[in-house]
Amino acid sequence: MIVAFSVTPLGVGEDVGEYVADAVRVVRESGLPNRTDAMFTSVEGDWDEVMAVIKRAVAVVEERAPRV
Repeated sequence: MIVAFSVTPLGVGEDVGEYVADAVRVVRESGLPNRTDAMFTSVEGDWDEVMAVIKRAVAVVEERAPRV
């Protein structure tokens, strides 16, 4: 499967680049095929692999942002 997703931290001000970079780093470190563009990060793999990566990407942003 291929999933395109975005992670948006809320309550951290207008500059969210470092938070998004943390989420993208999780995807890249997963080893799964991926691509990041202006709107989404796409990740490819089987259901369990992809969903686990997305869950970790959200969790890493949740560690620093009040809402994701």
